[in-house]
Amino acid sequence: HVNKASTSLNRLTAYNLQRCLRERLEAHVTGTVPYLAVDILLTGCEVSLWLAEQFATDLQKSFPRLRIKAVSSNKLLGLYGQDIAVPALGHAYSPKTYTLHDTIVIIVSHSGGTFAPLSCANLFQSTTKNIFVVTSEWDTQIGKQLRAMDDLKGDHDDHVFNSRIFTTEVGMRPAEPCSISVVATHQLLTNLLEYISVVILSDERY
Repeated sequence: HVNKASTSLNRLTAYNLQRCLRERLEAHVTGTVPYLAVDILLTGCEVSLWLAEQFATDLQKSFPRLRIKAVSSNKLLGLYGQDIAVPALGHAYSPKTYTLHDTIVIIVSHSGGTFAPLSCANLFQSTTKNIFVVTSEWDTQIGKQLRAMDDLKGDHDDHVFNSRIFTTEVGMRPAEPCSISVVATHQLLTNLLEYISVVILSDERY
């Protein structure tokens, strides 16, 4: 298990996540983060969303000065994916209550191909470059979209350190089922909570 962990691409993705997080924290230190800005946005559907909501709750309670939200991918598509925004009744989400510019977006999707999270992976590329996915395997549809982000820029830089895919390595999941993938995703998100905590606590300015 130790050998597998040491060679996992999750380590490379975690390195990229901490780069994005440090950049965001530095902006907080200098006071350049807009008042309505969301620092970390989690999204997904069904079981994946429930896990994302728990992770967002734990992270928000741990670091109350950060703005962390968990929002259904379908609600986000209603707000940002149409010519006229359609806010969800009974929820405070609207383009006038939050700004997602340069937000760290973490998409949670067991299958990596559910319609709404997949559409969000494409939609938010015009808003932020800091998009990550937690999914069952490396080669999912959302993973392919995120790997293509750097290619769309048209430059020839080495983007190997821009890894954006966290994988539970439980194998292909055709849907968002209540199965062993829930346990694996919860474990991975717990590791991310610990890692983010280490990054924030490593600098007293943060």
